[in-house]
Amino acid sequence: MGANDGEVYVLRPDEAGDTDDEAAWVSPQPVSRVVLGAVADAADADVDDFDDLDAYVDRDDLAAVLDGDADEITFAVEDHDVTVDADGDVDVDPAE
Repeated sequence: MGANDGEVYVLRPDEAGDTDDEAAWVSPQPVSRVVLGAVADAADADVDDFDDLDAYVDRDDLAAVLDGDADEITFAVEDHDVTVDADGDVDVDPAE
């Protein structure tokens, strides 16, 4: 779904399910929750400590990656570098 249509979603394993099972249930989750949740975990912070995802990345660019039009996108959220790839994987590293 493009950013102009509203929130961008990513398919993620169900948090309560077994993620090692090939038949594990996946469900669409708002990418803002997934990304900011990953940053909050890495920063030992609360999701509410951060601005809306739009303050850090253009949602159209992020949607292009998740739609497979680009391999990945990297952007800064506070003191962390965040990389999201076309599979919806989110990598968070402290900024150098």
